[in-house]
Amino acid sequence: MKDMTISRRGFAGMLAAAAGAFAAGCTTCAGGRKLRLAVQMWSVEKLWKKDLPGAFAKLRAMGYEGVQSLAFLDQDRGVLERALKDNGLVVVDMPFRRAMMAPGKIDSYLEFCDQFGVKFVYDPWEPCKTADEWKRVADELAELGCRLAARGMRVGYHNHRHELETKYPDGLTPMDILADRGLPFELDVGHVKLGGGDPVAWLKRLAGRVPSIHAKPGGGNATGCAEDANDWSAILPAARAAGAEWAVVECETRRDTFEDVDASAKYLLPRI
Repeated sequence: MKDMTISRRGFAGMLAAAAGAFAAGCTTCAGGRKLRLAVQMWSVEKLWKKDLPGAFAKLRAMGYEGVQSLAFLDQDRGVLERALKDNGLVVVDMPFRRAMMAPGKIDSYLEFCDQFGVKFVYDPWEPCKTADEWKRVADELAELGCRLAARGMRVGYHNHRHELETKYPDGLTPMDILADRGLPFELDVGHVKLGGGDPVAWLKRLAGRVPSIHAKPGGGNATGCAEDANDWSAILPAARAAGAEWAVVECETRRDTFEDVDASAKYLLPRI
């Protein structure tokens, strides 16, 4: 892959133009077309690998249109493609580990994305401790985004709680560092809430840079359950206004049942 370098100012300009075009062309914004519902397969991690076609059929019957998993890379692509097609599902965004983006390794990942029409890819976790470490990660993701832009792809980050709970002497959090670098996000609103942040405020801050949200409950087993502290009546309109196309359900407390993703779909579908 041809190496490309770009200044911070140049990259910021590219991101601003891309975000503007994304928002301008997005029919989900401000009361347009509804969000589409997907599921992160980690929610049923102990079930779907035993019966991929059967799991997809169950999820489609619940109303899901998309599925997401880093583990799809380990599946037979022909089997995966048939199961998706048979059930009217698509792959929504794609996680990666930064080590997978190294020369000699990235080609297989990009071939997968091309085959399944993935246009937004993201780093789902970093264990950084210092602000400088986070800045290096942000710079690497931004540089990767520059390289993949020629393929029509965007590169971003998926947050957890620790990016908001950690605060450095200058008052910034890891989330601030990543956001200030101009990165797109798959914004996990449940983790934002559990980390002490305001999901709506973050959606407004990241407007035009949120292709999808993780509709994770802010407590409890399922999105919209009694223990879920998220205000979905505010979050879902804010997500649409920010340009999100997908709400990706992730229920992490029980991964050996379809009950929680079913309850989440029943709650969200009338609201998205």
